Amino acid sequence: MEIGIEIREKFSLIHVDGDISEGDLEKLSHAIETLMKKGYLHVVLDLTGVKFMSANGLGTLVNHWNHIRFKRGDLRIVGLNSRLLHLFKMMGVDLLFDLYEDINQMMVKTGRLPAIA
Repeated sequence: MEIGIEIREKFSLIHVDGDISEGDLEKLSHAIETLMKKGYLHVVLDLTGVKFMSANGLGTLVNHWNHIRFKRGDLRIVGLNSRLLHLFKMMGVDLLFDLYEDINQMMVKTGRLPAIA
């Protein structure tokens, strides 16, 4: 699994490429926690490049969602494939997270479009 972090004007973006296995959870957690420590509390997790995630991975995301919400931030998720969307629905967390098809849809629906100079 590869992780890329991009700081945008109104949110920070974590790109995940590759399956999220048990061994990758610490790496993903570290990326989210690093952003939070630096004060970036509007985090978007792009899972477009992820085909598989375990239930433990989903639990890790829920824990981070709780932590970010406690600090008055948000954790949004974009790019779920049908398999991951089914996992989210089966575990009942599709109602917890703000889920979007892609980054553009998220920016339009949340008003996080870049400022026009």
